[in-house]
Amino acid sequence: MPMLSGRALHNVTNRNEYFESLIELMGNTYNEETNPDGIINLAIAENSLMQRTVADYLNENLRLHTKQLTYGDGTTGSYRLKANLANFLNNYFHPVQDVKSTEIIVSSGILEHNPKSRERWTKKRMGEDFYARSRANAIPVSFGDIDPFSIEALQCYEDELVKFNKEKPGAQIRAILLANPHNPLGKCYPRETLLEYMKFCEKHDIHLIADEIYALSIFKTSSNQDAVGFHSVLSIDMEDVVDPRRVHVLYGMSKDFSSNGLRLGIVVSRNSQLVEAMSSITIFSWPSAPADLAWCLMLEDSAFLEYYISEHQRRLAEGYEFLAGILDNLGIDYTRGSNAGFFVWADLSFALERPADGSEPGLAEDMKLDQKLIQGGVHLAAGLGYQAEKPGWFR
Repeated sequence: MPMLSGRALHNVTNRNEYFESLIELMGNTYNEETNPDGIINLAIAENSLMQRTVADYLNENLRLHTKQLTYGDGTTGSYRLKANLANFLNNYFHPVQDVKSTEIIVSSGILEHNPKSRERWTKKRMGEDFYARSRANAIPVSFGDIDPFSIEALQCYEDELVKFNKEKPGAQIRAILLANPHNPLGKCYPRETLLEYMKFCEKHDIHLIADEIYALSIFKTSSNQDAVGFHSVLSIDMEDVVDPRRVHVLYGMSKDFSSNGLRLGIVVSRNSQLVEAMSSITIFSWPSAPADLAWCLMLEDSAFLEYYISEHQRRLAEGYEFLAGILDNLGIDYTRGSNAGFFVWADLSFALERPADGSEPGLAEDMKLDQKLIQGGVHLAAGLGYQAEKPGWFR
C-alpha cells in the first residue's frame, strides 16, 4: 500500500468515533414514508422551524445567472454579499463602529474559519476538534460550581493560564473562543462579562474570538423574562479596554437562516493583517456562488428579513415552551432561563447505569445511555461532546 504522510496517518489512527457515528446516523434519518425505521436525530443543531419558509422564498426568487457559474469576485465571497453582510451586521448587531465590507471574509461554512483562524492565532497542538487540520490544541477550562457567564469565571481562565505556562514553557495560548449565545446552554453573556474577557485578553496579549452564530436565534417566554439578552462584542465600546484588532466575530448562515446545507460562514475582524493572512488560504474554502446569491437575496429583501427574524424568534419561543413543558411534566431537570438557540440542556443522569464497582457513573455510562437511546430510535447529543463536567447531561 502506498505510504501516507504522518499527518494523514495521524488522522486515520486518531479518528473522532463520536463524530463518525453521528455522520452514520445522519444517513439513517427517520422519514415516515421513505425510512420509517430510521433514527429521529435530535443531536444535530439544525433549525427546521423556518426551513420551509426559506425553501419557498428561494424557489420563488433564486435565479442563477452566468456569473454564478464563474469564479466570481474571488475566494472570499462576492462584493455584493460582503456589502449586504456589512449592512446586516450594522442593523442587527449594533456595532459601536460600523462594519466595513473589507473587514469580512466569507467561506464555505463557519467551521472553515475555526481551524483557519487557529492556524493564524495559535501554536501547534490545540485540541481534538481542530487538530486534524490545523494542529491547534484546545485547552478546556473547568468552572466547577461557578456560573460560566459570570465575571468570577475569569479567575478560572487565569488559573488555567498560569497552570499552562508552568507546565508548557515555550508554548503560548493565542486566543479565547467564546460561543455567544452559548451552545448547549442556550444563554447569552452579560455585557459586563464580555468586557472582562476583553480586559483579560489585552492583559495577556491574546485574541478574543466570539462565535455569534446564534445571534438572532433568541426568544422570550414567560419563564425567561429576566434572561440576559444578546450583546455582540461589536456592540461594546472597546476604547481604553482592548485593542479592537484582537477581537473577532464568527457568524454564518446555517443557524439563524435555517440553512445548514448552504455552507456559508464569515469572520469579521478589524485586524487588516489577519484578514490578509486568512485571505491567502481561502482558495481552499471558496464559497459556493449559488449559496452566496441565496444569502444576498434574503439580506436585500428588508420586508422578508424583518418578517423572517420576527417569525423565527416567535417559533423558537413556542418550541422551547413546548419542550420545557414536556420535561417539567416528566420531572426531568434542565438548564432553566435559556433564551437562545434551538436546544435544551437536559439532565438524564437518573437513567445512567451504576458501575459494578460502586463508583460514580462516568464517560462509559454516558456512552451506554447514548447507545440505548439510539436503539430506541432517538439520538441526543451526549455531554461528552461539550466537555460536560458531570455525566448524564444531553443536548
